Amino acid sequence: MTTAQKKGQQALKGKVQYQFKNGQCSYTFWVPELQPCSPESPTLGPSYSTQKNQSLTIQMRLLFTHQMEKLENALRNSTQRLEKLEENIQTILRTELQQAQQNIVQKHTGFILELGTSLLAQTTAQTLKLTNMEAQVLNQTLNMEKQMLEMMQTTEKLGKQMQEQNHTLHHLHGHNRPPPLLLLGAQPMITSSSRPTPAWLIFSSLHLLTRDPHTGEQEAGSPPCRADEHVFQDCEDICRSGVNQDGVYTIRIPNLNKTKRVFCVMDTDGGAWTVIQRRENGTVNFQRNWQDYKQGFGHPAGEHWLGNEAVHQLTSSAKYSLRLEMEDWDGNTSQANFKHFQLGSKEEFYKIFVNGYSGEMPQLGNVILWNNTFSTHDADHDNCGCNCAQIMSGGWWFDSCGGSNLNGIYYPAGQHLHKINGIRWNFFRGTTYSLRATRMMMRPLHS
Repeated sequence: MTTAQKKGQQALKGKVQYQFKNGQCSYTFWVPELQPCSPESPTLGPSYSTQKNQSLTIQMRLLFTHQMEKLENALRNSTQRLEKLEENIQTILRTELQQAQQNIVQKHTGFILELGTSLLAQTTAQTLKLTNMEAQVLNQTLNMEKQMLEMMQTTEKLGKQMQEQNHTLHHLHGHNRPPPLLLLGAQPMITSSSRPTPAWLIFSSLHLLTRDPHTGEQEAGSPPCRADEHVFQDCEDICRSGVNQDGVYTIRIPNLNKTKRVFCVMDTDGGAWTVIQRRENGTVNFQRNWQDYKQGFGHPAGEHWLGNEAVHQLTSSAKYSLRLEMEDWDGNTSQANFKHFQLGSKEEFYKIFVNGYSGEMPQLGNVILWNNTFSTHDADHDNCGCNCAQIMSGGWWFDSCGGSNLNGIYYPAGQHLHKINGIRWNFFRGTTYSLRATRMMMRPLHS
């Protein structure tokens, strides 16, 4: 037996052990043993044992009550400490969480600002490039118009000289034959030739000098058409008169009492197409307003837009078909044909009506134009909350900015990819490919 064990037994001498259970807890108490009175004492009576037991019970209860109070106090203190600890932990976590959230917001805000700055810089650069390109195209257009005016003035001088020579010859030979009458139809393009220029062609050229070089319409003060002159309604009418060469001719627009120069494509099957639109080299600016698209612009021998009002009057006077021809920068071509084609009035915002599609993806062809109204940057009639003409450029039947836009910006080779505002037809080379050349033509419906 060790010294510690001996000391423990000596400490427990003269003490009585008591055990109590309260729930799952067990309590052990060592109570000093009461010394009994001498049995010979005359004061002790027969109830001595009972009193002894009652005294012990009272002491045990007091002791137990005291210990329970200590335990309850200790438990209460522990609970309070735990609650304070929990509050401290929550406060610390809340602070750290707020700091973490602030750090995340700051990082994301910085990234978004940096991205926005980069996109703004790129957009600004692209805008400057487009502005420079537009200025170059405008300068080229002005130069071409100036050269054309000079050529027309030269032609006028030559015509006057030829008239004087013809008059002199007739006078010398005694001929009284009248000069040839001007024919409003059948005015082919003037080309250089080694043969002498026919007189009727000179007179036709002089007649064209009284017209606006951009729209082909008669200028104010020009002589009106005479009733005895033969008037053609469209290229099909010219073809039926016996003309079979492609070129620029003059037709009379129904209900407008005006003539207009158009480019005619004589088809091999006997018909003839009147060209509405042509894109081929970017020399004509198609970023025009509503009035320009209504009247038409450009030159029929090159890039041009015939004019919404003229097309409306033509398609309202007879049934027409529509053909669209497209070419990409690799030489691949595609066609889109609509058996029925009509353009609404200006009150209907020149709404397009097409049906009977044949071409790429025939099950969806009608949807790409689908009876949409015409829009320009200054006259927004599309079905989008935005202004599609400002975003996609040009004037077109936009719907919700998708599908097609053959009047978009002309991008040269090498710059024609990934352009949503270029010349595009989604069924041919996709939504961001800008085409090299397009042509829109119409002719009377063949049964």
